[in-house]
Amino acid sequence: MECKLSNGEENNMKKISILHFSQVSGGGVEKYIKLFLKYSDVTKFNNYLVAPNLENYDEFNGYLKMSVNFNMEQTFSPLKIFKNVFFIRSVLKKINPDIVYLHSTFAGVVGRIASIGLPTKVVYNPHGWSFKMDNSYLKKLIFKLIEFSLSFLTDKFILISESEYILANHISFNKSKFSLINNGVEVITGDSRNEIEEIFPNEDFIIGMVGRLSPPKEFFFFIDFAKKILQIRNDTNFIIVGDGELRSEIERMILDNGLGDKIYITGWVDNPRNYIEKFDQAILFSRWEGLSLTIAEYMSQKKTILATNIGGINDLITDGETGMLIEVGDLNSAVSKSFELRNNKEVSNQLANNAYNKVVEQFSIEKQMAEIESLFIEMCNNEK
Repeated sequence: MECKLSNGEENNMKKISILHFSQVSGGGVEKYIKLFLKYSDVTKFNNYLVAPNLENYDEFNGYLKMSVNFNMEQTFSPLKIFKNVFFIRSVLKKINPDIVYLHSTFAGVVGRIASIGLPTKVVYNPHGWSFKMDNSYLKKLIFKLIEFSLSFLTDKFILISESEYILANHISFNKSKFSLINNGVEVITGDSRNEIEEIFPNEDFIIGMVGRLSPPKEFFFFIDFAKKILQIRNDTNFIIVGDGELRSEIERMILDNGLGDKIYITGWVDNPRNYIEKFDQAILFSRWEGLSLTIAEYMSQKKTILATNIGGINDLITDGETGMLIEVGDLNSAVSKSFELRNNKEVSNQLANNAYNKVVEQFSIEKQMAEIESLFIEMCNNEK
């Protein structure tokens, strides 16, 4: 059955209707959806959104035909899953989108079950496979079995990095369903406000990390890292840009280590770029990623990058070429490489320039959206 296209308001062009469904508030998934909405071609597509905390999307209302606030509890309770499925199915029937675009694991589970028997094309983006997270072997196996079972209810998987694409072989034998479309990032030039100068008015070296204060980000490791750096060079300040459920624990660890005047947490901010712009060194310590938009943001601002050597980061950063990488949990290496970058300005600048050139050439938001839009148009020209 072919997609039913709605008439556009401009030039009588046909428009494809896309319903985005996400259970995630904040972080990389929300950023991905916002960029999608901002750069989607309004002459070809109508976008709808089901997500929690819609106030986060207030500035994007002009890009949406309709939005539905839905705070879905992430649970394996059959009764609650059924209620979630029933609600999403009712939304799908009301909007009747050509494509439902499911973002992350739980939305992927609920959305695919809710779509059974409906004419809507189903696109799923895991934004980082659930079975590569820090779980027990049994949990990882269960996640793989769930993904494998639901792959039969999926028309297309959008995989945001080469490492995600390789892992997709664990959950489906039908590679024709896989589309590798790298995450894209805005490359914006121009002056930004100097928020950091209000926080740290001195000219000390600034090391920063952006991210949601929750797993898989390694902010406790970041604090240990900061403590060791300060034992060697006290003329250093650290800033954490983000918020999340671990904030109180992180703040307690900062105070317990006597670092309250050296590490600052911003909380949620509208534009992390204004802070990143002032980083002398940009950090991302994490245990797993899909394709890190944070790293791509760092690259787009020509920052010197030190990060963890994991899939989703090493898809972007090549050690010694576009930044420096450490293995998960290797504190001594993190400190050593941080000072190596800090003490060799020529190397540091070269890595930052290489990173910028790479992100502009390979990971622009314009390139990402062109590939997604081409895929969606192709899907709507083929039978389901």
